[in-house]
Amino acid sequence: MGLEKDFEDKIKSLIDECLIPHGIQTHECDKEHWKFNSEDDFKYGHKAGIVMGIIIGYYIAKYGKIPVEEDLLEMTKMVESRKDDIKKSFADIHFFYKV
Repeated sequence: MGLEKDFEDKIKSLIDECLIPHGIQTHECDKEHWKFNSEDDFKYGHKAGIVMGIIIGYYIAKYGKIPVEEDLLEMTKMVESRKDDIKKSFADIHFFYKV
């Protein structure tokens, strides 16, 4: 199928919006629970997951179905192409650890 040009443009716009710091705060990222070694890598995965979730949600709202594999692969590639920007933007994620 392939993504429509207007949908690709919307994805680019959604990614840009997600790069704006919003002060995401979560207590669900307990290091012992998730067993991560690098907080930066974990924050990147967390932020990239949020971006993908928003994009997939928009796709479902627009087309009324979950993305086919080809479309999902294209969306993933678009997010991955912005990896450096996403890594720079996750400074707004603050983890609260259980004491």
